Amino acid sequence: MNTKLLDSLIQIINSLSDEEKKIISQNITTSFPVQQNNSINLENEPFIGMWKDRKDMEDSNQWLRQLRQNEWK
Repeated sequence: MNTKLLDSLIQIINSLSDEEKKIISQNITTSFPVQQNNSINLENEPFIGMWKDRKDMEDSNQWLRQLRQNEWK
């Protein structure tokens, strides 16, 4: 973003009265509503637990340390 424009906007907003700032805030809130987070229940996803039977991954931290040590020499 153009920093001069941003600085000008900040200066203008700072010069407004509290009531004017409140009106702008309300307008922004209604113009740009926050989207709801429709989170997914990952427990039902097929990839959860796909490596549960792998003996080499029982300790995932150790597995990752070993992988990094071997690959990033």
